[in-house]
Amino acid sequence: MNPAGSRAQLTALSRDLANRWAETKAQWRDAKCGEFETRYLQPLETQMTAALTAIEKLESLLQRVRRDCE
Repeated sequence: MNPAGSRAQLTALSRDLANRWAETKAQWRDAKCGEFETRYLQPLETQMTAALTAIEKLESLLQRVRRDCE
């Protein structure tokens, strides 16, 4: 288990999604665009933030366990 790698990967994927959504949104200008963003992307962003927070806490805990085992 590598929390730092997972955190970096999730951050990169989140950034990529945001960039691709910005490109899509520039072309998709109707009510369904806003609905899609509200229904899917905003909750996903909240979940990714929560996941990153959890990964950081896990990483801190694992570091503490390693120190205690030395």
